[in-house]
This record gives sequence, structure tokens and C-alpha cells, in this order.
Amino acid sequence: MRTLLLVVSMCLLIAGCNPKPNQQAKTQSAAEDPMCKPTPIRYFDSEQKAKAITEQVKGIDKVVAVRIDDELDVAIQVSNFNRFRLKSIEKEVAQKLKSSFPNAKIHVTSDKKLIMELQKLSDTPWSNKQEEACKHKKTLKKIEEDMKG
Repeated sequence: MRTLLLVVSMCLLIAGCNPKPNQQAKTQSAAEDPMCKPTPIRYFDSEQKAKAITEQVKGIDKVVAVRIDDELDVAIQVSNFNRFRLKSIEKEVAQKLKSSFPNAKIHVTSDKKLIMELQKLSDTPWSNKQEEACKHKKTLKKIEEDMKG
């Protein structure tokens, strides 16, 4: 009796843990993702213009800018004593960029980790294939979420 009960409970346990044959993982391909319709576009000329504008602000050592569609993300590295006025520098950069790019959503950060991530994304070659472009845009969105803290 005990063995029969043990065998039946093992069969139920195994059957309950296995997925049913008609269950499929729900994954969205890049073609179905609303974020990637139409194919994301990277604007290199806007990035260079944003870098030039940002470098004019006193106290900034390094600038990284990435613009995909209407999102412009700028990371700045500020030198030693200028870190005391970091918030005012970020605010000044954001104001200058908003006046130069009125149709873009501007994000400015001075976080060292985010500077490295944005630099890596900036250095990655851009692909016009929808799946690759979508992956880059999702990476940018992740960086933006981290900027908001």
C-alpha cells in the first residue's frame, strides 16, 4: 500500500511540474515590439552637435552622446572641484540641449557607470537591421531607466 501511494504521488509530482504540450513561451520578436516600429534610427550628426554644445560648458572633461529616434542621452564627466557644482552643470547642459533639440527627449547624467555603458553603446556599430537596431534601442532605454534612479 505504501509503495503504491509513493509511486502515485511521484507520478502526480512529475506530471504537475512538466509544461503542457500546447503551452508556449510568450516572447515578442523585434518585428512585433511596438518600441521598434518603425525601425529605430540613430542620428550621428545630432550626437556630434550635442557633444559640441556640451563641451562648451565650463568644467566638463568628457562627453558621450547617443541619439536614437527622439531620445538624446548625454553623459558628462566633470573634473575635480567642479563636482561641487555638478547639479548646476547638469542643469545648464540640459537647458542648452533642450533649446538646440526641441523635439528630442533629453537625458543628462554624470554617473560613472552610465558613462561607461553609454560609451560602449556609442562605440557599437549601428545596424539598420530591425532586430539589431531594436536591441540597441532597448539598451538605451535601460540606461535611461538607470539615469532616473
